[in-house]
Amino acid sequence: MKNKVSIFAVLILTILISCSKVNNRNMTVIKDCTGSYLRFNGNDYHICNEAIVENYGNGTEVKASFKKIDDCPDSDEIVCRMLHNNEGWINVTKIE
Repeated sequence: MKNKVSIFAVLILTILISCSKVNNRNMTVIKDCTGSYLRFNGNDYHICNEAIVENYGNGTEVKASFKKIDDCPDSDEIVCRMLHNNEGWINVTKIE
């Protein structure tokens, strides 16, 4: 019984960890006055480490990986008053 509980706990933990990561997917870079985003499956994700997409233009198709984060320490900057609905903050871990 103890082994079953341990295996179940490891399985659940693995699923929870993998849910917060997206790896090597085709995405679109979206840029506007509110910041930079990656569009994945019709949802925009606000990029915290924005310098990583500095050389990519708006609408550029990329293959990228990212990890969802709770908040961005550099997010205090107010760029404009436009609302850009998004799914939260991400750190881009790889982009090509």
